[in-house]
Amino acid sequence: MDSDFMNDLDKENRENVDDYLEKIRNEAYRYYEEVTITDINGACPYRHKKGDVFKVTNMNSDSLCGSLYQAIHSNLTTIHYGGTLPWEKESDTFKGICPKNRVTVEVKRIELDKPMPFRTQNRVIEMTGKGFSGNDKYKIFLEVLSVANNCTWGHQDGHRIELDNFNIGKVCGFMYWEIYQYVNLLLSGGCAPWEAEPHILHGCCPDPFNQVTYRLIREKR
Repeated sequence: MDSDFMNDLDKENRENVDDYLEKIRNEAYRYYEEVTITDINGACPYRHKKGDVFKVTNMNSDSLCGSLYQAIHSNLTTIHYGGTLPWEKESDTFKGICPKNRVTVEVKRIELDKPMPFRTQNRVIEMTGKGFSGNDKYKIFLEVLSVANNCTWGHQDGHRIELDNFNIGKVCGFMYWEIYQYVNLLLSGGCAPWEAEPHILHGCCPDPFNQVTYRLIREKR
């Protein structure tokens, strides 16, 4: 086959792929979501306060409590990609509440002037000594075992990150949403029956193309 023809074909394929990836980036990074703490019933153990505002996406948690972030994540993902929630009057807004029914929020989608990856630095709040026995007894670590293709968040083989059911740490929000149930399982002293070791749990992130495999490890304090 003619080499010039093959070169032209390769160039066309690369251009088609580049155009497709650019389209994905423009849609994925078009918005961020503004989370406003609208009310607090009692004291928030994570120290959220009424009026606090966080800038999040379905991957970026901006120091929002992990339990609250997990509770709103599904609806957050819907509006982040331009969807709507049928029970809300406004298409770009919804209300949510933490699992303990203490912290209520309003979430509003904000369009960026220019699509771009959105990331902020997460704080870490010490959650021992606050009445959560699992947090007093155990630490949880996430270890990245492999990455297919290129993780959008930036996870790499060998990453080891401490987290818990309140602190998301440096973990992708999509990943945290996936592992939250298992973090609570391990912190409560439970184990997955399919695992050979009771203090370890394996899994993979929800991205089927850039899939990250991991293991959660429970260690005693």
